[in-house]
Parts: sequence; structure tokens; C-alpha cells
Amino acid sequence: MSVVKNMTFESKLLPDGHLYCPEDLAYKQNINFKVIVTFKKPEIEASEYEIELSNIKDISEDFLSQEELNYYLNLEPL
Repeated sequence: MSVVKNMTFESKLLPDGHLYCPEDLAYKQNINFKVIVTFKKPEIEASEYEIELSNIKDISEDFLSQEELNYYLNLEPL
């Protein structure tokens, strides 16, 4: 019987496009990550309706396409 453990840590986007992961977790097998992105200075305010709509449409099992990944990785830092 396996035990699911939760751990929280801060990460950053590395120059090669990967997210930083603590070394003790980097090479473990059968490990899943849930990534939550927060912005310190939001420039655009979303309405409650837009937030609820995005939650409805969000599928956490969905993966980014190569085109989407390239788009996000090529964004200029704020």
C-alpha cells in the first residue's frame, strides 16, 4: 500500500525551460507534481465570472502542445 505525501516548495523556470525541483525529488520514480503559478504584480484583474469559467474549463490532466510550450517559454520576463 502506497502513501501519498504532499510537499510544497518554491520553484523557478530554468534556462533550459524545465522547472527547478529539489535534488532529493529529481530522480524518484512514480512522482507527480501539481504546479501552481502565482504572479506578484497582477496587471490584469479577472472578474469572478472569468475565474469561475477558467476553473470549469481547466483540465489538470491536459498537457501543453509544443507550440504552447514554446510560446510560454519565449515570453519576456515581467
